[in-house]
Amino acid sequence: MQPSFPFSSPPYMPSSYRYKIYAEGYAWSVSLKYILSCDSVALLIAPQYEDFFSRGLIPEQNYWLVDPLKLCPSIKYAVEWGNQHLEEVFI
Repeated sequence: MQPSFPFSSPPYMPSSYRYKIYAEGYAWSVSLKYILSCDSVALLIAPQYEDFFSRGLIPEQNYWLVDPLKLCPSIKYAVEWGNQHLEEVFI
């Protein structure tokens, strides 16, 4: 059976991207759990709300926190740092 979109995969499958960004919307989303379960570094734009799952996450251990007031420079710094420290990022 062919997938409806040729590049789609179940959200729990390893990703071909080194980094994935999670941004909160106006409603609760389960996508954070899927992003964290991939083989990618999760960049989280500082969330306003926490659910039961996200309360136990530790910045710089489970994800990289992105400053929403300095969005582009914060993402750029995280990616540059991660690219220079691959052994620390992907253990």
